[in-house]
Amino acid sequence: MMNRHSVARSTAEMLDPAPPAVALEPYQCWTRLQTSRTGRIVTVGSGRIEIRPVNFVADGHSIVFDTSSEVVRSAAAEHREVVFEVDEHDGWSVWSVIVRGTLAETEDLDLPEGTELRSMLPTVKRTRLRVTPDEITGRLFDQAP
Repeated sequence: MMNRHSVARSTAEMLDPAPPAVALEPYQCWTRLQTSRTGRIVTVGSGRIEIRPVNFVADGHSIVFDTSSEVVRSAAAEHREVVFEVDEHDGWSVWSVIVRGTLAETEDLDLPEGTELRSMLPTVKRTRLRVTPDEITGRLFDQAP
């Protein structure tokens, strides 16, 4: 049987729904990155913010991608701090992972077994780069009604 206190509590629960975003633990972020292939690398140079889409592989606990972008290659040559972002949705939920770290060229051309670095565009990628993370954060947004 409902009394006026249970009605008030139900109304309060409807007005104060669960938080729309949940913070992901680092291991949950890496799990999501390992299932994705396209992200965005964000660099700053000459007073400008540059954002480039890249195909990538989450290699252990770093991000590896190939590029021919002079802007991105310049950031790597100077070991600049960068931000790498990936987000995806499946109709029920949306997630976003942000990796902050340092960008550098890598000589290591080996990728984890079972992974392949494929480009969206059939262009020659001259340089393999690695983002070594200082921080990884992620959020999960539930879209269920």
